[in-house]
Amino acid sequence: MLFGFIISFLIVYLFYLFTVILQTKKYDKFKKSNQVMYFVKKYKIDVNKLNMKKFTNILGLTNSLIISIAFTATYLVDNLILQLLIGLIILIPLIFIFYGLIGNYLKRKCK
Repeated sequence: MLFGFIISFLIVYLFYLFTVILQTKKYDKFKKSNQVMYFVKKYKIDVNKLNMKKFTNILGLTNSLIISIAFTATYLVDNLILQLLIGLIILIPLIFIFYGLIGNYLKRKCK
């Protein structure tokens, strides 16, 4: 179970690393993504004051953690319908909790 969590975390993070974090030319496009707009609208974050490399890295680690926790929890159940329900029940609160923590952190850092 722990091995599956670590493997899924690494796979998701490496995918995010190669498609977002290391693509510095695409940061302008990333600034307009739904994830960033969520922080801008909800926490009044000024994107221009952010260190984009650090921000994308924080988001990559957080998204990898959220997906890995949800994957590990659903992997323990055999029934497909229950897997979907458990995945949604776990995924949505984790997103709000972790994004809330990141938003409050960024709000303090951007002042």
